[in-house]
Amino acid sequence: MKQVINFSKILSFLFLLGMGSQLQAQEKAVWVSGFGEVWTSGSGECWRAGFPGSPTDCGGEPAPEPVADTSGKFWADDGDYDGVVDSRDRCPFTPEGVAVDSNGCALDEDNDGIPDYLDECLGTPAGTQVNLSGCPVVLLSMSNITFETNSARLTDADKRILDSAVPKINSSNSSVIEVVGHTDSRGTDVYNLALSERRAQAVVDYLVNAGVAENRLFASGRGEAEPVASNDTEAGRQQNRRVEILAK
Repeated sequence: MKQVINFSKILSFLFLLGMGSQLQAQEKAVWVSGFGEVWTSGSGECWRAGFPGSPTDCGGEPAPEPVADTSGKFWADDGDYDGVVDSRDRCPFTPEGVAVDSNGCALDEDNDGIPDYLDECLGTPAGTQVNLSGCPVVLLSMSNITFETNSARLTDADKRILDSAVPKINSSNSSVIEVVGHTDSRGTDVYNLALSERRAQAVVDYLVNAGVAENRLFASGRGEAEPVASNDTEAGRQQNRRVEILAK
């Protein structure tokens, strides 16, 4: 009888020992510390990876998982934060804060190819050739074409200036050259607009006679609407009384 009891105790002990080992194995979890991969049990014992039987220092608490900054994001897959998901965004790298259209591209109200946030000359007329700042490409800006007073008649000095401009105009690869007349602010708006148009046409006529193809030239006047300097001084008014030759 005594042998049976002892045998039963041995079986019970082995059973409990096996269960304890299984529970301990279930308690172990792996994480990566600054010391490498470490296994830890619920009782606080640690094992270095590759040496599961040797308890060692846990090496401190594991680093917390990084949390992505989603402030300002409209969608989880909106890489440039413009409110247009990447799968529909034709301009996926638009700077943050720039107004965009439904395709995720920066607005370009004057359709000159330069987005508004980079365009220094908003409202450029359609078809105008512009530079990287969105401003018209000015082949020549001649404020020293003086004309006769209140007249569209070119002086001899004006003609010499235009003669020197002909080679540059002819070498331009633009199919359309716009000649734009401007005035200072003296006189009425209506008078100045008409005067600027007559002066632009006088320049076109002279350039045609000097060898520029007539079908490339187009005259227009802006009157006093686009000053480049103050009209409060004579020097400023002189700069505003100008003819610009634009490549389009």
